[in-house]
Amino acid sequence: MQPRTEVVFSSDVANMDAWAQRTHIPLTTAEALGATYARAHRWFQALRQALVRQHGWTDSPSPDHRILFSLETSSIWRSSVGLPAGPKHQLYLPVHASSFFSPERRVQWEMVFHSDIFESVRKICPPINDILYLIQCLLTGLVTVVFEEHLPQGIHRTSRGLPPVAWVNENEVALTEIFGVSHFAALRKACSDTKASYMLQVSR
Repeated sequence: MQPRTEVVFSSDVANMDAWAQRTHIPLTTAEALGATYARAHRWFQALRQALVRQHGWTDSPSPDHRILFSLETSSIWRSSVGLPAGPKHQLYLPVHASSFFSPERRVQWEMVFHSDIFESVRKICPPINDILYLIQCLLTGLVTVVFEEHLPQGIHRTSRGLPPVAWVNENEVALTEIFGVSHFAALRKACSDTKASYMLQVSR
């Protein structure tokens, strides 16, 4: 079986706590995480604008006041006659970080992060990658990139919980504005350490 890479959403707090211990970046409180997420709103909105202006996405206003923004675009896949082959891609993010942990909305977020947007589109659309990486910094463990291999010793699942350190360095100013100097330093250190930013699970 061919190795595969997928983006996995998990609102399991125990999983996030495991990542906090691994990265040596404490989870803190729900209120503190929410405040940090709120400081990232401006960056998320800038990425929304980049998707609209440079990548052909369109705003799809939602009546739900809990949604920060809602966008859509046609499928990147095409039929033999050049028409979109599949439903439109829909991307939205919540106003409050707590929405990610609401049990009744778990399927809604799985549909976003397990969709072709994060499976395929992000590989050709930098703002989608930026959204993924920013969420990984804000809520480490919530969204991971998983590489799965079927080997003679069993199934190896390597999860990456943090962005590449090159991305963190490139966005140092914006990240420092959101997190502060000391937290940014801890974040950069964790991203530089493969033992902190990756997790291996083997099942037989």
